[in-house]
Amino acid sequence: MRKIAYVVILLLSVVASATAQHDYLQDIQKQEVKEATEEEQIARGDKLKVYTLNPNTGDLLRAPIDTVMLGFYNRMKAESRSLAMGYLGNLNSPWESKMFFDRPLYHPQFMYMYGLHGMLIDPLTARFYDTKSPTTQVVFLRHGDVQTREEEIRSTMAVNLGKKINFGNDVDYIYSRGFYNSNKTKAISYRFFGSYRSDRYEVYGYVGNNYYLMTENGGITDDAYVTHPGNFAVGTNEFVSTDIPVKFPGNIMFNSLRQGAARLTHRYNLGFYRKGQVEHYGGDEFQAPTMIDTMVFVPVGSISHTFNYTKSRRRFKVKGTLGDSIYPNLFIKQLNEAGEVIVAPNDTTRMEEYHNTIALSLREGFHRWAKFGMTAYIRLENRFFTLQDSIAGVPPTDKEFTTYIGGEISRRQDSMLNFNADGELAIVGSDAGAFKLRGQLNTAFSLFRKKTEIEAWAQLLNVRPGYFLRHHHGTLHWWDESFDFMQQLRLGGRLQLKDWGTTFSLQSATLKNYIYFNSTAFPEQVSSPIQVLEGRIAHAYRYRSLGWEIEAAYQTSSNQTALPLPKLAAYGNIFLDFRLPSSTKVMRIQTGVDARIHSSYYAPYYEPATQQFTTQQAIKVGGSFPFMNAYVNVHLKRARFFFEMYNLAELFMKSNRFSLVHTPYNPRGLRMGIAIDFNK
Repeated sequence: MRKIAYVVILLLSVVASATAQHDYLQDIQKQEVKEATEEEQIARGDKLKVYTLNPNTGDLLRAPIDTVMLGFYNRMKAESRSLAMGYLGNLNSPWESKMFFDRPLYHPQFMYMYGLHGMLIDPLTARFYDTKSPTTQVVFLRHGDVQTREEEIRSTMAVNLGKKINFGNDVDYIYSRGFYNSNKTKAISYRFFGSYRSDRYEVYGYVGNNYYLMTENGGITDDAYVTHPGNFAVGTNEFVSTDIPVKFPGNIMFNSLRQGAARLTHRYNLGFYRKGQVEHYGGDEFQAPTMIDTMVFVPVGSISHTFNYTKSRRRFKVKGTLGDSIYPNLFIKQLNEAGEVIVAPNDTTRMEEYHNTIALSLREGFHRWAKFGMTAYIRLENRFFTLQDSIAGVPPTDKEFTTYIGGEISRRQDSMLNFNADGELAIVGSDAGAFKLRGQLNTAFSLFRKKTEIEAWAQLLNVRPGYFLRHHHGTLHWWDESFDFMQQLRLGGRLQLKDWGTTFSLQSATLKNYIYFNSTAFPEQVSSPIQVLEGRIAHAYRYRSLGWEIEAAYQTSSNQTALPLPKLAAYGNIFLDFRLPSSTKVMRIQTGVDARIHSSYYAPYYEPATQQFTTQQAIKVGGSFPFMNAYVNVHLKRARFFFEMYNLAELFMKSNRFSLVHTPYNPRGLRMGIAIDFNK
């Protein structure tokens, strides 16, 4: 029934969009469809605008539109989330970047969601749309044969009713059987959103849900099955990856995560009308806009209110029993019919979270002397927690309340120098004394007649560890800690030479009271400061049909026990980019080979009982085996599709394809995907 519901939601999305587009297309009778150049696609962005919202101030922030053909194959796989990253092989499994500055600043309040960051509905990244015509984008991905197949279907639909109202939805469904024993996952994420925008009043809202079900295998039991597969072949028949022994075989161990989310932001703008010009579009979908005279509303200030609601639930369950030798500590004991103690976890944890933010803003640019905008806000946070109890009965609950005050000053509309600075302080409640200070500055100028941009940033944080970092009650792990506040100072800068396609960046971090999970999967806090430094260079260039992308980074950690990191990481991509047939330029093709590699280090182990990445000092991962792929990317009018030979290096190199300890990447195979953009 749940699968049927997922399919119904997706079909309703496509049908609603198709109906709206049918009405629109009646006015286009037999127009010739022409392929957009890169410049025309940029201009088209004014017919399809995408925004995110500042979570505290409610300000609209312009977001990019995914219409670029180059690199489409790369954005559709897990390895593209960071220069170097570790995960469980499955497309939908928990992951952690091996680059420190690509990780979240700290664990979320519901720490079990840490490994899924970037995959969930998030107030920081949730998008809103403003489109001149109905738009739908559908993406489909497939990898592997029937027994191991990974499949994902994703759609986004947005429709405007007039100039002021927009609504739509996102659906993302993943079903992955996995290339290893007991590695199956499935997930459904969906969001229904809408907005109303007038001169005086604006409102944006959405409701959504994330559901993840992960079968846990604990990793393979013998790495030689990957490094020396010939030793285990029987006769002329080679074994397949699903035959490799794992720690928890038979699909007996599961983690399920549910997170519902709702957001409502509305604000009233104070301002005045004056004569001005607005953009006007003709009938040609790629025609450049013209300017017409009209009365334009100039916002001076605004008052806004934002409400966020999140409900999270985690369940860790084992069907049957585990041997007591795997987990020597048993905190919740059960008895079988014979009165013997058995290990059969069935742990649940819940959290509800409510945020209310009221903000007063003075807007940038309403007068020629108003060179920046200012905002002050107050935020009330309420959280309610439910823990697992050691005996049957009513589970223990707890709650926290905190009041924050904060402000922001920003300049975003200048062509030469822009900046943003914000800070907040917890004045009352459980997190009293916590604060965050952040600043960013960027400028652009000409150097040797080449466009150059410089960006610098700084962050100073003093935050209380989340509730579930301090308290975890489970059958196999149990702790109640009173950790000190965690402190971070981050400094960074970036130099971007756009015309040369080159970017340099340098970042540093000082961490005090850093919390990590040790080899027994229990949290520890390091009181002495940890220093982290990273330098990175990236270069992308085209010469006629030949193109390349190169990125390399060096990073170091002063405490490799608590915070192990690979010192070097690199990515390279070389490709040909051309059109067929050349006379009509109908089809654009990109074909090439890319590779990733990082130096060896003591990579973490993923502990399914706590869903955390734990440190170890016994096995190193990386340093000798590049993760390599060959691909063909094709752009044909409104469609983009690709074919990729995944993990190509196994054809001619000794395999050592480990992502984490006892957790290999998937074996060589064919991936394919397609994205169709129905926007007109």
